[in-house]
Amino acid sequence: MKRHSKIQLSFYKGLGQTFLVLIAISSFFLGLLWIGLNYYESTTPNGALIHYVDQLEQKQYDAIYEESKKVYAQYNEKDTYTEYLESFYGNLDLSKATFEKQNYTSTEFQYYDMIIDGTPIATIEIKKDADKNKWNARTLTKVHSYKIDSPTTDLQMVVNDNLIGSDRIVARDTPSVAYSNLKNQEDAPLVTQYFIDNLIGDPIIDVQNNEYILVKDAILDQYYAGPVIDAETLSEYEALIEKVATTYCMYITEDETFNNLRKLLYTKTEFYDAIRSFNNAYFSTHDSIEFKNMNVFDVVEIGEDGFIGSVSFDYIVYVGERSQTYSSTYQLTFLKVNGKWLLSNLAIAEAK
Repeated sequence: MKRHSKIQLSFYKGLGQTFLVLIAISSFFLGLLWIGLNYYESTTPNGALIHYVDQLEQKQYDAIYEESKKVYAQYNEKDTYTEYLESFYGNLDLSKATFEKQNYTSTEFQYYDMIIDGTPIATIEIKKDADKNKWNARTLTKVHSYKIDSPTTDLQMVVNDNLIGSDRIVARDTPSVAYSNLKNQEDAPLVTQYFIDNLIGDPIIDVQNNEYILVKDAILDQYYAGPVIDAETLSEYEALIEKVATTYCMYITEDETFNNLRKLLYTKTEFYDAIRSFNNAYFSTHDSIEFKNMNVFDVVEIGEDGFIGSVSFDYIVYVGERSQTYSSTYQLTFLKVNGKWLLSNLAIAEAK
């Protein structure tokens, strides 16, 4: 009886050890399976969206910022970016978030609408990191995006102290945006065009090369880069800018004829058509005019056949002993046609 008990005890002991071994093996393989499934999910678009929402729910904004720099061109400063995420998502119930895939897609990017309680909240872009076979998510801010027209692909520029890489070049030998109003785009100076998107707030964009300058467009979210202009050429440009701007103003007030203004204009533009049909008979009768406080600034060359410059001044109209002062600031765009500089566009700008 005792011997039988010992055999029985030994049997159950062995069975228990075998069971523990099986549990250990099963746990090991289940762990491997869990790791594999977890990795697989991280390589899917759905996994990237889930991970991103988890980070937002836990307010891991610093981690989101650091991860974004590994995959995306991140040109926002850290504090600016994390404060934006906090203000945008901080009070939302992200547990209710669902996603609806947009029609546009590619092998590298996909876009989803984040929806809470039936309302689209944000557009989420996910990008495929081919090296790691993993999708990464970010919020498209839809706040600011800028184009930069450059004469070269080697120009070193920074946005908020972050170097703009060659991966931000979207076009080479393309017509400059400054000449988009030309009826024939083949007449426009050719540039290399950079595109910077997903910016929060007005960025600080600068050129690191001392021999180049950067000028902002008066109307568009657009910059123009060009070489520093020598003093003699700059003086010629400034004189032309003043002449054209004053002639334009005098035409508006009927102190100059369209025929004289026309000699300064490039006729194959939408701007020319608008000026030609402009009715300037509304301006009140006056005795004389005067220009004061003339200031030319932000002059930049665009290729060999183009340049832009801005001018501010006071235009004073006299009627007897009375006077009226009109403060004006314009950005003028010029195109060289048959060796002569002609105005291709004029836009109201901010004084400087």
